[in-house]
Amino acid sequence: MDINTFSKLSYGVYVVASGNKERQNAFIATTVMQVTSEPAKIVVACNKNNFTTSLIRESKVFSVSVLKQNYKPTTMGTFGFRSGKDFNKFEHCNEFIFGNTQTPIVIEDCLAWFECELTDEMDVGTHILFVGKVLDAQIIAENEIPLTYSYYHEMKKGVTPKNAPSYIKK
Repeated sequence: MDINTFSKLSYGVYVVASGNKERQNAFIATTVMQVTSEPAKIVVACNKNNFTTSLIRESKVFSVSVLKQNYKPTTMGTFGFRSGKDFNKFEHCNEFIFGNTQTPIVIEDCLAWFECELTDEMDVGTHILFVGKVLDAQIIAENEIPLTYSYYHEMKKGVTPKNAPSYIKK
């Protein structure tokens, strides 16, 4: 099997967050998709070792923020390459709000967001697929271009963290 074939799948790049006003965390995700329209539902893949995974299970809510193509490198560094278990990511995020469910929503370097209530989960090995009913959603930068994983790798020369579903051990 040619493992490079997986790099041909198309992905976006997102910030997935959960928690509440007292305790929150977020991480960079590439596996997010809409799965139904009535009711609108989104699925996100979270590594079992991510701190955010435990927060989603505890709070039963999460948010998904769509990163824009012209993001700041500090945003990727904060949410993508440090563990929330020993680093408060939201102390380093300048723009975020709390949704109606009190889950954090990152708006820094993002063009849209979704606030979701957990409806189901599925264990798929190293990751958990969380299904969330969309409770609220907002476009915040209409004319921006969404960041794709392909652009991140080819143009920004980005690397894949070990906890990512698309990580390939070489």
